[in-house]
Amino acid sequence: MTHGFGTPSVAIATTPTVISTFFSHLFARRKRKTASKESLAHGGPGGGPENQLSYEEGIKVIRRFLEFASHHGVEEVQAFTAMWVPNPHWVRRELVTIPDTSIRNAEEILAKHLSTYEPDGEKGGGLKLIGGDKWWRVRGRILQGEWIEMQKDYLKRTAGANLSKKNEEEEVLPQPPTGASASTTANAYDYWKYLPKRSSTTDSGGVKDSTGADVLDDRVILYIHGGAFFFSSLETHRYQVQRHARKAGARAFSPAYRLAPQYPFPCGLLDALASYLYLIDPPPGAHRPILPSNIIMMGDSAGGGMVISLLIIIREMGLPMPAGASLISPWVDLTHSMPSIGGWDGGDFIPSTGFHYKPSCAWPPIPGDGVTVTMPDGSEQHFDEQIQMYCPNNLLTHPLVSPVNLGSLGGLCPLLIVGGGGELLRDEITYIAHKAAAPTTYPPGSNTLAQYPDQARIVNKYKPTKVHLQIYEGCCHVVPTLSWTRSSKYMYRACANFNIWAFTAAQKAIERRLRHEKSHSSLKNPSRKGSALDGSTSFTPASGSSSGQVTQSPNASASVSTATSVVDLTQPLITSHSASAANREDLDLRDIESEASSDSDDSMSTYAGGQDGDNAQEGGAVGDSGPVKGIVSVTGTEPLFGASNIVSERVSTHGKIRPLEPIEAVPALDPALRESIGQIHGGGAIQKWLNKRAEWDKKYASALEKWRKIKREDRAKAEQGGFLTRDLQGERPPLASLAGIWDQNLARDVGRSVDEPTGKTSGAMGLWMKMGTKADKEHAGGDDLVEIKETVETEMQEERVRRASVSAARASISAGAGTGTGPGAGAGGGGKSITSAPVQTQSPSY
Repeated sequence: MTHGFGTPSVAIATTPTVISTFFSHLFARRKRKTASKESLAHGGPGGGPENQLSYEEGIKVIRRFLEFASHHGVEEVQAFTAMWVPNPHWVRRELVTIPDTSIRNAEEILAKHLSTYEPDGEKGGGLKLIGGDKWWRVRGRILQGEWIEMQKDYLKRTAGANLSKKNEEEEVLPQPPTGASASTTANAYDYWKYLPKRSSTTDSGGVKDSTGADVLDDRVILYIHGGAFFFSSLETHRYQVQRHARKAGARAFSPAYRLAPQYPFPCGLLDALASYLYLIDPPPGAHRPILPSNIIMMGDSAGGGMVISLLIIIREMGLPMPAGASLISPWVDLTHSMPSIGGWDGGDFIPSTGFHYKPSCAWPPIPGDGVTVTMPDGSEQHFDEQIQMYCPNNLLTHPLVSPVNLGSLGGLCPLLIVGGGGELLRDEITYIAHKAAAPTTYPPGSNTLAQYPDQARIVNKYKPTKVHLQIYEGCCHVVPTLSWTRSSKYMYRACANFNIWAFTAAQKAIERRLRHEKSHSSLKNPSRKGSALDGSTSFTPASGSSSGQVTQSPNASASVSTATSVVDLTQPLITSHSASAANREDLDLRDIESEASSDSDDSMSTYAGGQDGDNAQEGGAVGDSGPVKGIVSVTGTEPLFGASNIVSERVSTHGKIRPLEPIEAVPALDPALRESIGQIHGGGAIQKWLNKRAEWDKKYASALEKWRKIKREDRAKAEQGGFLTRDLQGERPPLASLAGIWDQNLARDVGRSVDEPTGKTSGAMGLWMKMGTKADKEHAGGDDLVEIKETVETEMQEERVRRASVSAARASISAGAGTGTGPGAGAGGGGKSITSAPVQTQSPSY
C-alpha cells in the first residue's frame, strides 16, 4: 500500500535513512580513516566524497526519495517537484512571460532544422520522423521564465542603469583625439561609441564577480534545469542557479520548459530556443537586448544535453553564438550505449534500472513506436515498451536527443564540462568532451550515419571546439544538488571561474575585432546604427537559406536593418588573443583569498604559460599550455587555447587538480566502442530496465490494465476523429504526448501536473535549499531587504570616496611621470598579474 505524495510522506520515508546513515558513518569512521591514509600513501586522493557525512546522507536521501517516488504515478512526482519554494530574502526573482513572437520565430527555425534529419531530409523527412510539424507546438500554458539575481547586485545594477540614463540625457560628446582631422572626427567617435562599456556603477561600488573584478555591461546566464526531461522545475533549481549567478556577478534566466512525457522531444528544446531568442531580441518594454557575447549557457543533466542540442541549432541555422557554455553532468546518450551506465551504481543516486513509476494516466503509454534491436546472442528483438519518457524508442538515436550521434560538435563556443567519477553517465560525459574537441577523431558510427546520412556532410566541416573537462573523483551525478558538500563547492568554483573568463574573453574579442574593423573599413561607414554592437541584436534568416545575418538597431523590435554585421556573432568569438587577454586581467589577491578561505587545504590554482599554435591568423598569441598542480579556485583564468583543444583533468575531494589519464587508458574512448556508441543494445543497461519494468508491470498489473484500456480506446478515437486540437491532420503525435489524446477531459488530467501549478508550498524542498544557501547568505548584505538596501547605499558611497581619492593620487603620479620622476616610470608588464594593492587596475574605459 502506498501513501500520499507530499512533504509529510516524503519526510516519513526519508528520515530513517538519515538516522541510519549517521550511525553507520559513525561506526565506520576508523575504517574509513585507515582507508584514506592508505590511499594517500599510494598517491591517491585520500578517500572519496562519501567520507563526508553530509555527502553520504544527501546521496542516500535522494536514492530513498527516488525509490519512494517509483511507487506513485509520474504526475505525482512532477507535481511535488513543481511546488512553490519560498524565496530567500537575498535573492530577487522576477517571473516573466516569453512572448509569442519569440516562440513563433523559434518554431520556424526549429522546424527548418528538424526537417534536415533522416534519409529524405531534404524533402522534410525529418519532420515526418518526429510525427509532424504541428503537434509539438501545442501547449497547455504560457511559456514563462524567471530572472534570478542577488538583491544586492540588482540594486547596484539598477542604480547604474538610472545613472546611465541620466548621463545619456546630459551627454557631452568627447573631444576628438589630438591631431585628428575634421574629416575623420565623426567616424572615429562613432566607432568608439559602440565599444562595450563598463557598468555605470564601476565608480560607485558596482557589481563584482568572485574574482573581485567590476562587471562590465550585462552578464546573463541562460540556465536550462535538469530532471531527466520529466521532473524538477525552477523551484527545485533556484538555489543552484542563484549561486552560479552570484559567483559570476551575473543575473540568470531560466525557462519553465515543457516536460515529458506529456510534452516529449522536441517540445522542451523549442522552449529553450525561444528563451534564447527572447534574451537577444526581446519585445519593446521587456529588457534591454542582451548581446550574445554577454550570455553563458548552463545546464545540468538533461538540461546540459539540451544545451548541446541548442548550440547545434544555433550553429547550423546561423544564429548568434553565446560566449560559452558550462555543462554539469550532461545527459547526452539516451540509448545507454556506454559501459559505465550498465556498471556499478554504488557511487550514484540515479537508479541503474532506469526510472519506473506506478501506472497512471500519464505513464506508461500503450506499446508502439518501437525499435528492433540485435541481442547479444545475435537474435533480433522488437522493443515496443517506451524506455525513456523524453521520446519514443524510434527516436532514441536522433542526434538532437542523443548528441553523441551528432556528425560534429566542432564550431561551438568554448565548453566547460564537469561530471562525477562515480556517476553512471561518466563515460558519455568524457566521450562528448573529446568528441567536441576532436570532431574527426570521434565521428558517428556507420549505423548512425545510415540512419542520419545528413550528419556525414558535417563531420569535417567545423574546427574543433575548445573544451575544459573535469571529472570529480568519486562524485555522483550533478554534485551541486548537494550544495553543502566540499566537492560541490569546488564544482561551483570551476563553473564560476570558466564563466567569468568566458564573459571577459568574449568582450576582449569584440574590442579587438572592432579595432581591427576600424583600421580597415569602419571609417567607410559613418553610422554604426544597425551594426553589431549598439546594444541590441536581431536575427534575419536569409531567403531560402538556413544562414542569416546578425544586425543591430537601437530598438530590436524595429524593422531589421540590412546593414552587414561588423562582427560575425554567428561564429565563436573567443580566440587565442582574447583568451590570453582575459587571463591577463589584473586581480585583487584579497578577493581570491576570500574565495578560497573556507578550507585549510585551499590554495590558488595557477596555469603555466605557453605558445599557442592555434589561430595563426591572429598572430601567434601567447596562450596557456596547461595546468600545474593546484586547487580549484576562482581566478578568472582558463588553460584553454593552448596547443591542445581539450584540457582534461581529475579533481580530488579536496579540490586538487591533476591531469586525466592518457586517452588510451580511458574506457569511454576505446576505439572498439565506436560503432556501438549511440545505438541501442539488447544487453547491459537496457536489459536491467526490461527486468525492472517486468517487475513493476506484475506489481501493478491491475492499474496497468486499467489505464492501457482507457488509452487504447482514446488513441483509436484520436486517429479516426482527430487529435487534441482537431487540426493535426496528417500528423502522428507520440503515444505519450498530450497532443495525441482525443478526450479533452483525459488530456486535462494527464497535463495537470505540468500545466496547472498546485500553489502548494514544498517544505521539504525549502529545507533542502536552505541547507545549500549558507554561502549565498554570507554575501547577502543583510538579514532583510531593508538592511540589504542600507548596505548597498553605504558600499556605493564608500566606493565613490575611495575611488575619488585614488583618482587624485593617480593624477599626481601621472604628473610626476611626465617629468620622469614618477614611481612607475618605465615599468612594463605582461602575463596575468595579481596585486594586493587596495585598488584594482582596470583596462581603459571607452
